[in-house]
Parts: sequence; C-alpha cells; structure tokens
Amino acid sequence: MSGADIRAVLFDMDGTLVDTAPDIAVSLNTVLRSNGLDMLAATDITNMVGKGARVLVERAITAGGRNPDDTLVNAVTEQYLREFSHTRGKHGSAFAGGVECLRELHRRGFKLGVVTNAVQRSAEATLAHYGLLKHIDVVFGGDQTSKPKPHPEPLWIVCRKLGIPAAKTLVVGDSANDVAAARAAGCWIACVPHGYNEGRPVEDLGCPIVDRLQDLPVWLESIPAQARSSSAA
Repeated sequence: MSGADIRAVLFDMDGTLVDTAPDIAVSLNTVLRSNGLDMLAATDITNMVGKGARVLVERAITAGGRNPDDTLVNAVTEQYLREFSHTRGKHGSAFAGGVECLRELHRRGFKLGVVTNAVQRSAEATLAHYGLLKHIDVVFGGDQTSKPKPHPEPLWIVCRKLGIPAAKTLVVGDSANDVAAARAAGCWIACVPHGYNEGRPVEDLGCPIVDRLQDLPVWLESIPAQARSSSAA
C-alpha cells in the first residue's frame, strides 16, 4: 500500500478516465439542432461538462439565448442521453494509461471506484465500452443521489460500499467539483491536468497534479502532504 495508507482510489470519469467531450459535443449539438436550438462550439460545450446531463443541457440552452424551463430541459436531456448512447466511442477515447493504471492498482490491492455526475446507466456503458468497467469495484452515478458532487455524499456512500474509510481513500479528478467533494468528505485528493475543469484550471485548486494516469501507482508510494484534506487531518 501507499505511505499514506491509502486503501481505495475513487476516480471521476468524464475528463479523468475517459475523453468523452467529443462525443458529448456531437450528441448535444445533434439534439439542440433537432429542437430548433442554437448549436454551440465544442470547446464551449466542454467547459459546460461537470455537473451532469441536466445541468449540461440547461447551460447549453441558456448559452443559446433561450429560457431553460423544466419541460424543455427534461425533453432535451432525455433526447441527449439517447443520442449519446448511439454516439459513445465514435469520437472520444480513453485517456492514455487508464487501463494500465487500474490494472496495476488492482494488482497492488487497492479498492477502486468511479464516482461521476453522469447518470448510472451511461457511466457503466461508457466504462464498459473502453474496457475499464471490469477493473472497477463500484460505479456510482449522479442520478443515484439527490446530492451529487461537489457534495461529499457520493464519496461517503462509495467508501461505505467498499468498506474503506474516507481518511484512507484518494479521489482522482479533474475539476473543482472533485476537489470540493473530496475535501468535504475527508478524502485525499489529486487531479489530472487533461480534463474538463469548467473554466477553472486545476493548477489553481491547491492540490497535487498527476501528469499521467500510468504514473499514479508509483506516485501513491510517496503521496505529498497537500493531497490530504483538512477534514482528514
């Protein structure tokens, strides 16, 4: 195990393990167009990713100058999720080193989870598509709780499922969502630099950065003190 006695690692999915933004952008623009709504640049859509499908749709409709009323948002969100299920994997990819990272962490005895704000069925299908699901002990989607990230509740739930306390759990994410959730939960935290940060660079979040996923198992052997949340201190 690590020098910090980390026993579980919980990953964010979109932007951390999988580069889903290209598929998200194509799927969302397809649905926006079919509903007579303004399409958006892929980079703008990427900056809207992070708080789940419904918030993504709300942000996209608002950016196009329309009122995101519940009826419209509900309809577009369901259409988007269906469209994404057909588009998944056509444009996106798993980030380099992800499979190797999960395989090595599992070999070393870590419990592994994915905590995402994506809906459960989509998260499981995405992880399976890229060959990641078989290495994960627990997947927890944003629709499984009324308090998704940045609330700490999803992390607490997965820690209980894994039988590992938060103080012995590392969260690996790509945005302020993940950092806030980890710190509130009392978990350790590290970020990758390649993800979707809602316009706020992870370098500004005061947490360690692991440049490559494949480096994480070795990085855990000498985890820096700044990865430890104040709640876990």
